[in-house]
Amino acid sequence: MTNVDIRWKQRFTNYKKAHTRLKYAAAFFEEKSAGGTEAHIAEAHIAMEALIKCFEFTFELAWQTMKDFISYKGFVRDIYGSRDSIRSAQQFDLIENGQIWIDMIDDRNHAAHAYDEINAKYLSNRIIEYYCGEFIKFEVKMDTLL
Repeated sequence: MTNVDIRWKQRFTNYKKAHTRLKYAAAFFEEKSAGGTEAHIAEAHIAMEALIKCFEFTFELAWQTMKDFISYKGFVRDIYGSRDSIRSAQQFDLIENGQIWIDMIDDRNHAAHAYDEINAKYLSNRIIEYYCGEFIKFEVKMDTLL
């Protein structure tokens, strides 16, 4: 095994750990968002912040895994960042819906403004409704390539 071979597999292992944490954070957020007491609202805010942070970690490891895998496959075009990785990953059939992944980039960039409650709620809903499913599909696809 070469270092490049090992690198994508190590990155994918870390992705899976981050993805597991994201799933826990999503479940915790959904549970805490259902309550209405003041204590429940405080827990919901903490859960929302954890969800957003776990999303950031998971997304970063996802696109970096894509980049490392594509490099392992010998793709010679330079991949400079997340957009290049996502476009290339779609060409390699690692992901199905490239537009959702591009939307993740924009939302990841907005995560820095999660202190704004409206932005945080919007982002949390997008993570639950759209992104969690895409992360699952990506993990399943990559598991078949191990």
